[in-house]
Amino acid sequence: MVVGRVGSRSASANGIRGAALAATAGLICAGGGLAGAGSASAQIELGCSSTIQLTTCSYSDVGIDEFFLDVPAGVTSLHVVARGGAGSGLQGGRGAIVEADVPVTPGSTVYVVVGAGGGSGVTAGGGYSAVSTAPIEDGIDGLTGRLIVAGGGGGSGFGAGGDAGAPAAGGGGAGTAVAGGAGGPGGQPGQLGVGGASALGGGGGGGLYGGGGGTTGGGGGSSLVPAGGTVKPASSRAGASVVVSFTSSYVLGTGSTDAGSSGSSGSSGSSGSAGSSGSSGS
Repeated sequence: MVVGRVGSRSASANGIRGAALAATAGLICAGGGLAGAGSASAQIELGCSSTIQLTTCSYSDVGIDEFFLDVPAGVTSLHVVARGGAGSGLQGGRGAIVEADVPVTPGSTVYVVVGAGGGSGVTAGGGYSAVSTAPIEDGIDGLTGRLIVAGGGGGSGFGAGGDAGAPAAGGGGAGTAVAGGAGGPGGQPGQLGVGGASALGGGGGGGLYGGGGGTTGGGGGSSLVPAGGTVKPASSRAGASVVVSFTSSYVLGTGSTDAGSSGSSGSSGSSGSAGSSGSSGS
């Protein structure tokens, strides 16, 4: 049985801050043979759990911008619930929650981005959450390869930050489906993926396109909603997160591509154990 691989990758590209700390995780298998009775299951400390019929991986904003997930054989669709982060400050804008089924290619690698791209400011914009076909470090390909995006809220300034997809009153404009939000007074415009900065106010939220920054408040970033998907505002001050689930009997191994940590790409046998063939970085 082939084992998928899940792990973390710190990244820095297009002004998106990567994390310095890797998240390493161990694999804990419970029960008997993985292809046997329905009670067989496995848990992964990174936030993945698997039963005979369903695997679910949960990612939250814990200082790591990007994770990777190897799609098991036979899996052609991922169910994704992505939540963009709220903007900073007492009146930070709300992020968006986007839920949809995303088509994928069996055996490919997808990249889960959590809380990236918020514009800098006295109060930063909330980061976007997404699933992409390319990593952030690939630059423009990592941004144009996004399959689903939940925008982040704008940071508050002298007024409230805008919710995802909405401008800040008197401040930064909202990101749209085709362009970044205009910068408000004292702020910079948003760009593809990244919210605009504001030295004296709120940064724009990250998103498909980022919101503009502004002294009064940053605008919210835009979202990318796949066909058949839904979008709604998150609760106030909710952090960024992504939950990915798919129908599969495969159990995921874990690994990290951060320097100095080891990856895991072992396969499971009939006993349900997982082997490790990761190598340590320099």
